[in-house]
Amino acid sequence: MAKSLIPYRKTDIMGKHLRPMCLLLLFWSLSNLHAQKKGFEPGYIITLEGDTLLGQVKDRSPEPYVELYPRIRFRPEGRSSKKKYRPKDILGYGVGGREYVSVPLWEESAFFKFRYYLDPNADKVFLMVVKREGALSYYRREFVYDDNNYLDFYPLFHREGDREMVRVTQGVLGLKRKRLMEYFSDCNELVRALYNKELKNADEVFNYYLVNCPETR
Repeated sequence: MAKSLIPYRKTDIMGKHLRPMCLLLLFWSLSNLHAQKKGFEPGYIITLEGDTLLGQVKDRSPEPYVELYPRIRFRPEGRSSKKKYRPKDILGYGVGGREYVSVPLWEESAFFKFRYYLDPNADKVFLMVVKREGALSYYRREFVYDDNNYLDFYPLFHREGDREMVRVTQGVLGLKRKRLMEYFSDCNELVRALYNKELKNADEVFNYYLVNCPETR
């Protein structure tokens, strides 16, 4: 009988064991890639009990026609099935480097004036956390325009212990200076800076408050 042109080597035994492992790693990589293509990204949710669960999160449809989901999709680590969560179902979640908290927010409008209250009886919404330092928190309320599916947001400030949040800007009109002066009326330095138009955007107001209003609240 003719001998094989490819000689048998002991290393072939190791190769036989490596092949299934390589296939498994390839399958895992493709599964993650498939999940990301569907809009899922590595993230987490925080349960009502305060537990953090890691997995894959999807909270919006892909661009350019964005839809913010009223219920986020979550796939726990090591599982293929997914579950949907409303703001009232969890304390918050994180995805794509963004952090969100669930807040019972009531929006009151009258004669084109808007007020935002934390009301236990109000429906909860997800707010994106921009910064939190000391007693002041800086959030973004994301929304999509109905006519063009364009994603936008407006900034909100909240001071610990206050029942009310304050909207910081009004679109292209810039800072809502009068409303901010009312909200931060106990910090004379900030009121003066707002009145004199020394501050131009939400980040500047936030940072100015931290430096110049240490005694408030």
